[in-house]
Amino acid sequence: MLAGIILGPNLFGRIIGKNMRVIFTVESQELVDTITHFGYLVFILLMGVKMDLNMVLLTGKNGLYTGVASLMMPLLLGLLGVVKLGAWWHLPQERKFALVNLVALQSITPFPIVSCLLDDLKILNSELGRLGLSSALINDVLSMFLHLITNLAIGGVGHGQLKQAAGKFVGVLVYLAFLVKVIRPAMNWIIRRTPEGRPVNNGYVYAIILYFVASTVIFQLAGISSFLAPFILGLAIPDGPPLGVSLVEKLDCFTSGVLLPLFITTRVMKANFSEINFSSDFLQVSSIITAIGIVAKFIGSMVPSLVLKLHKRDILALAFIMTSKGVVDLVAMSFVRDNKVLTNDVYSFVVAVILAIAIITPYGVKYFYDPSRKYAGYQRRNILHLKPNAELRIVATLHRPDNVAAILNLIDATCPTKERTVALYGLHLIELVGRASPVFISHRMQKRIFVKNSYSENIIVALNHYEQDNWGAVSANAYTAISPPKLMHEDICMLALNKLASLIVLPFHRKWSEDGSLESEDKKLRILNSSVLDRAPCSVGILVDRGYLGGSNSLVSSAESPLRVAMIFFGGNDDREALTLAKRMASGANITLEVIHITHISEKGISTWEKMYDSEVLKDVKNGSFGSRNVSYREEMVDDGPNTALVIRPMANEYDLIIVGRRQREESPQTMGLHEWSEFPELGVIGDLLTTTDIIGRFSVLVIQQQKV
Repeated sequence: MLAGIILGPNLFGRIIGKNMRVIFTVESQELVDTITHFGYLVFILLMGVKMDLNMVLLTGKNGLYTGVASLMMPLLLGLLGVVKLGAWWHLPQERKFALVNLVALQSITPFPIVSCLLDDLKILNSELGRLGLSSALINDVLSMFLHLITNLAIGGVGHGQLKQAAGKFVGVLVYLAFLVKVIRPAMNWIIRRTPEGRPVNNGYVYAIILYFVASTVIFQLAGISSFLAPFILGLAIPDGPPLGVSLVEKLDCFTSGVLLPLFITTRVMKANFSEINFSSDFLQVSSIITAIGIVAKFIGSMVPSLVLKLHKRDILALAFIMTSKGVVDLVAMSFVRDNKVLTNDVYSFVVAVILAIAIITPYGVKYFYDPSRKYAGYQRRNILHLKPNAELRIVATLHRPDNVAAILNLIDATCPTKERTVALYGLHLIELVGRASPVFISHRMQKRIFVKNSYSENIIVALNHYEQDNWGAVSANAYTAISPPKLMHEDICMLALNKLASLIVLPFHRKWSEDGSLESEDKKLRILNSSVLDRAPCSVGILVDRGYLGGSNSLVSSAESPLRVAMIFFGGNDDREALTLAKRMASGANITLEVIHITHISEKGISTWEKMYDSEVLKDVKNGSFGSRNVSYREEMVDDGPNTALVIRPMANEYDLIIVGRRQREESPQTMGLHEWSEFPELGVIGDLLTTTDIIGRFSVLVIQQQKV
């Protein structure tokens, strides 16, 4: 938009004057308009592909009411304003029809605009983001049908062509029936013929593109809006992998990166702000109607949330989201202007309004909505402050098949019993591709599985079997979250917050093979782990499985030799949290625990409150009064970091599971000099030391960070 303002008559055109026509010839403009118009049609097709109509069925009351209210209030008040102001200014009939078009376009909240805004603000899968998406989808779908009906009605009544308008309406209904009965089953047939994990055959993709072009041309020749055909076709194409993903991957990059920005620029170049003259009656009425529409939409978006008593700041943020404007609004206005419905001065004024709202809206949402506010630690949600026999609630994230075995073995190691139960919430994370709306599914609540993914089904089956095998001691629930990688931490933290979890377990981004050698690493997973550590509403554990826990489904419960666990203790919140978890493990008969307390040579007695807390947590282990013969304690004195490394390195071959506290940014004489060599700050100094490729061994490491308060 800014490029269009610079290149148009507002700036560049004023400098070069009449030479503007030499540089931007009529022929070149027609060619660019044709190419970019096709790009916008492809954008409309992809917009339909990315939409998930299941959201309309699954949206809650607030989303439904907000979507309807944000459309109907500006529409009704705007039409009332047209009637009253049109009579007051004595506007001719064609001007009133133009204002009705303006009101209709002002009332729409385009779904892709809201989706892009939320994605840019990184709140796409937050509670507010999901509410905004569902509200915008309701608004968009409802406005599409209203637009179709009113356009055909106005065309028939206004021009005395009732039979022609009725014929167009019937034609659209026939096209919808054809899509439902023929095209949609054909799309499902293509998906069934595509092997899982493989892309769709290019021939099928080209056939869909040809059908898209043909249907658009037919609609244009029939006198129906050419944008309707690609949008409805997009809705008929199943979103997500494999078909939706293949179409998006082939078309989205060039369309969104080249054709669409060029299309927007050429449309804004037609706006001339010097033509805006408020002495014109039509422009005066248009500006008042525009103001009524914006204010009515803002208030209409707030009313349902006020009735349902949402947080006041969230209500205002939602109102800004629903009032947002962008490319869809601009293009709609430009086509109305091309059809001589709006005058140049009104079009220029509306472009300025759209640009102003597009700039203001993100700042309004940011100011009123802070997604991290809900994670504030108003109460202790960690293992240290749990009551002795309280249920341990754990959220475990699952990315790869080997994560399942490692997590279940770790849960086994916590020794769940009917007296001390464990609630496991397994969250399968899938990257959002080929759809615009993030999806969060509870497989226990939602019987129908929307995710056609064998790995998801395997997770559900594995968790159900594990729950049955440990009936009464473990409750296991499976969830699936489909969202962008940079926003997945929202799903994890929200699930932990809602389930009052004490611990989130994250797999490390590196994968080791069973022989202990490094196999692969995922940088996106590392970024995700860091985001969760920063925002988590409870304690967090990063599980580094170097081929031991992930190698079997029953290491703890049926192993002939006991699971050898070590807890390396330096002191501090994270270490106390880690020791508390290790003590819980030590209550099992098939687990041996050794607590290694690493102290500095110069340490004498209890000198600070922190040392007193450490001594209190260590007391029962140190004095042998813990109540289990499988627990031992030893103290290692060191004078610096290198000596600490010499003590820790041999442990790789002595233990199966090593538990450490993260102790990020905690300086101590025992770790002096080790920070400079740390490769993965998310693991802390000791966790990083144990995961280095210099140490070869088949063992696992659990790095614990206590809840931040």
